[in-house]
Amino acid sequence: MHDIWNPWHGCRKCSEGCENCYMYFLDGLRDKDGSEIYRTKAGFRYPLSKDRNGRYKVQSGEMIRVCMTSDFFLEEADAWRDEAWSIMRQRPDVKFFLLTKRPQRVAQCLPMDWGDGWENVMFNVTFVFCGTGRRFVKDGKLYQIEKSSVQSQQAFRSGLSFKGKPMEFKLHDGWGYPIPEEQLYVPYFGQHCRECGMRISCNGCSRCGKCGETG
Repeated sequence: MHDIWNPWHGCRKCSEGCENCYMYFLDGLRDKDGSEIYRTKAGFRYPLSKDRNGRYKVQSGEMIRVCMTSDFFLEEADAWRDEAWSIMRQRPDVKFFLLTKRPQRVAQCLPMDWGDGWENVMFNVTFVFCGTGRRFVKDGKLYQIEKSSVQSQQAFRSGLSFKGKPMEFKLHDGWGYPIPEEQLYVPYFGQHCRECGMRISCNGCSRCGKCGETG
């Protein structure tokens, strides 16, 4: 996905909310151990990657979800976090959405120049119920939902997601100048996005064409 940055992979379960972690499940399908924590190679500097024309692949105004397969404030990632902060510092034109279940570690892991906060960084102030799971047992009968699009739609219709208060970002270019609104990325949500459970934290459709819609 174009809106995810995983500078490291793997995690340690730290709460009841981690019991059925999807990352552990997906790693298990590949005969991998989700508790094995490592710095990613090709993906670590993803926000700084450029296309053949020298333009950033991540556009100004896009929102990047950070550590979808780990935790940004994981203890084992302490040695890599300063470099991750440095990468975010170089992209003041991009919104970074940091994911964590370790809020008690945030204060001690912030960069020296954090001050009252960076204008392009937020923490997970939002709860997204993005999927229902594939199998349910009710009254002794097994029900199966195999299509991920149906799971996401059911999650959307449940009303369990919580967006939180609106966030105002002040994005700048590398010289510190504010970026005009008309130059910022505008998320595209197609017909198949209307009842998607991920919509409230999504960067929009990448128009890959897999759903038959290219916009």
